[in-house]
Amino acid sequence: MSRVCPCLACILLLALSTSTHATSSLSPPSNYPLTTYLELNNEEQGWICPTDSNYIVANWRDFRLGYRQIGVGRSTDGGQTWDDYLIPDTQQFYYPNARQSDPTMTVDRFGNFWMTALDYDAFSSNGNSTISLYVSSDKGATWNGPVPATTPFGSVFEDKQFTAVDRTGGLYDGNFYMAWARFRGASASEPNRIMFVRSIDGGLSFEDTLVVGPRPTCGGITLDAGQFANVMVHSSGDVHVFWAGITGNEPACTWHYTLTHAVSTDGGASFSPPDTIIPVTGWMTADGGIAIYSQPACDADISGGPFDGNMYIAYCDIGPEDQPAGNADIDFIRSTDNGVTWSNRITINDDKDSDLIDNFHPWLQVNQEGVIAVLFYDQRFDPLHYRFDALAAYSFDGGETFTTNHRISNVSSSPDFLKSLEPEQPLPWLDPDTLPPGVLYPQTADTRAGLLGEYIAITAYYDKLCAFWTDSRAGNSDVYTANWYLPMLEPRLMAPADGDVVGSLPTVRWATSWKHDQDRYRVEIATDDQFASLVESIVIDTNFTQPTAALSAGDYYWRVKCLRTDNSDSSAYSETGMFQVVTTAPPVAHLLSPIGGEIIPIPLPTFQWSYDTIPDTLLGVSERIYLSTDPLVPDGPSTVVHYNDGGPGADLFVWPDSLEEGVYYWKVVSYVYEGIESESAIDSFQYLIPCCINPTGNVNGDVLQTVDLSDLIYLVNYLFNGGPIPECIEEANINGDIEENVDLSDLIALVNYLFLGGAAPADCL
Repeated sequence: MSRVCPCLACILLLALSTSTHATSSLSPPSNYPLTTYLELNNEEQGWICPTDSNYIVANWRDFRLGYRQIGVGRSTDGGQTWDDYLIPDTQQFYYPNARQSDPTMTVDRFGNFWMTALDYDAFSSNGNSTISLYVSSDKGATWNGPVPATTPFGSVFEDKQFTAVDRTGGLYDGNFYMAWARFRGASASEPNRIMFVRSIDGGLSFEDTLVVGPRPTCGGITLDAGQFANVMVHSSGDVHVFWAGITGNEPACTWHYTLTHAVSTDGGASFSPPDTIIPVTGWMTADGGIAIYSQPACDADISGGPFDGNMYIAYCDIGPEDQPAGNADIDFIRSTDNGVTWSNRITINDDKDSDLIDNFHPWLQVNQEGVIAVLFYDQRFDPLHYRFDALAAYSFDGGETFTTNHRISNVSSSPDFLKSLEPEQPLPWLDPDTLPPGVLYPQTADTRAGLLGEYIAITAYYDKLCAFWTDSRAGNSDVYTANWYLPMLEPRLMAPADGDVVGSLPTVRWATSWKHDQDRYRVEIATDDQFASLVESIVIDTNFTQPTAALSAGDYYWRVKCLRTDNSDSSAYSETGMFQVVTTAPPVAHLLSPIGGEIIPIPLPTFQWSYDTIPDTLLGVSERIYLSTDPLVPDGPSTVVHYNDGGPGADLFVWPDSLEEGVYYWKVVSYVYEGIESESAIDSFQYLIPCCINPTGNVNGDVLQTVDLSDLIYLVNYLFNGGPIPECIEEANINGDIEENVDLSDLIALVNYLFLGGAAPADCL
């Protein structure tokens, strides 16, 4: 059956946006269902053919027969019409009760499509399964296979395989690679490993499997190796496997999830030991009970362009900025040195309430010109943050920045419809995997389809993009698709953040909106948000600039528009940002404690300071607290700096790091932004680590640990004759006063105790 989608000519129409979020004002492309049977479909993959972009092939998990099989969609006209069918029935090829799940797909540079499916015995008690490969050399019309990539139906459960094929044209061009998680035993109850296998003969056969992610141990306990292994081929031909791994810290055996990585420099014949890249949350839940994961969606730039060799990972995570609500973002890291080091993470989604909104299920692909396209789910269009949409973002500068987000789905989906349909009359609960082949699954029963599945897909061929996602607008779990051309979006403002305080020559920065050698930008700065009073209008080829003249103190508004260098097109203006220019330094901080060489016998010193009256225009004051063993602080080599960004009322700071005993010097530098600052005087204190291992009063710390005349003599020498500091200053605080200072009152207390029947020394404070 064929279906016609609306004309592509209307896809790129601009529309006014009333959203309070940073989402692009560009209208979503036309959406339409891909499947003939609009019930219970999810977990999509898809590719545009690199030799003829009229051909697009996708696959998904399909329940039209009442149990899991793999559906395939094929378009021969660039995605305007689609046919769909089930892949050749392999149930009888293996076992009468075999099911198919977890479809994946990739394509080689000659336009051959490679598809895998997990085949498993639904009624097995020991997890019998295998992974099968199908190859199409006629752009998805027919498929050769299945070829088992692993031992057919061994006593293991294979899970979540993802694949890649070498398209570099190099030594290993055409090699097919696959990585997955392998469990053993019934119900996959034993710890798993991350597996890898390759085919070097066009998919006719597979070599022996390799363990690239062994089971880690922690405190004698064997842990899972992780899940969601994905494969990436670097432009050099090196093969990288990434997964959400589990790392244990000895000896306490605390463990956490990390993005984990192994690399092969010989075309997948062998791999390095795993290394960890960055901590991640691991397993999470979005509103409506949707299971989400820190799955690494990855790809490499093999374009031969300026970013060739860059490696990219997008993943779902809950970072510190998402607390206390604990909602997930789409984070991103990159490597420019073949995976040796990785960048700091940035966030791809640009919703203003990201700590309240879940973003999840990213998929990433790099096109033939090095442009990165990412598709993900986001809840920003629902005021209750429950329903979700598919959005896309693009990077034109090698992953330095991502564009303003582009809405792809034009109707929001509800998790409620992904779980079940309300039956017209009560039906017994049915699990699809308990139904024998050929028995149709009742359309109105509880679907138990895993809600949303665990991945979606975006594919790119130069400027053409096509997305596939799970959608519930028709009241169930269906595959929807859209295709469009790479848009020029209004710029995404990066810095200064809205409301920031800056100096008179601030650097303004935004995300690139178009190809690196074909874009330029108009930047406007004004004293009003309608831009009637322009103070600056600059056209520049970079994605950052400064005003041509210093700005006076006050509030400013700024926006940016992208222009094609050939003058053929331009974007809308960005949303408006606001910043405050301050040219007056804040008042000097007065140091209150510790000062004057004060002895501090506490685990971590606490610093206090105060200000004279702070003008209302300087309410954004922050501080840098300098601490050094050098009196020339902050110029000494031992200087350490901590930042206190609580504003002028937060004049209390506990030093967060452990210190060695000794004399320290400190000061406070107050600033409204770097460069507009004032510096306090320098003061000192003496830090002694508390001990209290001896009885209080045992000032000299002798081995006998008794309080006697020798302690009295020791204390007199310390107080009046320049004698040594007591072994533990807390133990010399005989009278236990709150200030914990050692002075004449402590000496008198010790005399009274030793000779006049006075009170015993107080316990250590």
